[in-house]
Amino acid sequence: MEIETKYDASEINRLDFKNLVESFAPQSFVYVESSDIYYINSAGLFLRYRMPAKNLNDSRAELTPKIKHIQQNNVVRTEPNLRVDGNDPQRVKSFCNSIGFTENFSIYKMCDIYHYEDATLVYYVVKDEDGEYSSFVEIEVKEDIGIGQEEGMAIIQKYEKLLSPIGISAQKRKRLSLFEMYRKDV
Repeated sequence: MEIETKYDASEINRLDFKNLVESFAPQSFVYVESSDIYYINSAGLFLRYRMPAKNLNDSRAELTPKIKHIQQNNVVRTEPNLRVDGNDPQRVKSFCNSIGFTENFSIYKMCDIYHYEDATLVYYVVKDEDGEYSSFVEIEVKEDIGIGQEEGMAIIQKYEKLLSPIGISAQKRKRLSLFEMYRKDV
């Protein structure tokens, strides 16, 4: 189970975000650039293929179905990540096609990722297929700390309060996922 919230960061300066979240003493930081390819089937289900990072010596690649717990809510989802390291992207595409999924769109992401004991805070820029850029902030509760939805939402609210000086609040949570924002009509 993944518990995360997303916010429009078009009005948030990346340096202001960096300075604020670094004041919370993160356990670690990583900058990652990678491509995500989204596949969709006739029932509207989708898979995300996260390709290996372009700027790291890391060949980790994942194929992930994203399943909402409540249709109108993107906060809580089931997202089992299947490692597909070392597979040629064409092979992954062939696999997706063979089970009824076709490529819908791709995006390129540039992410500042700050890890804390209970959550990950991310500022990222998305470049879409038309060359347009959009910025987002995410608060993602750590999946491996063994908590439920209620405790997870308390962690989200804690970080919303800490990030309020740069305009993050519960009222500004994005209702749409990246898939819903960039999906092409088929």
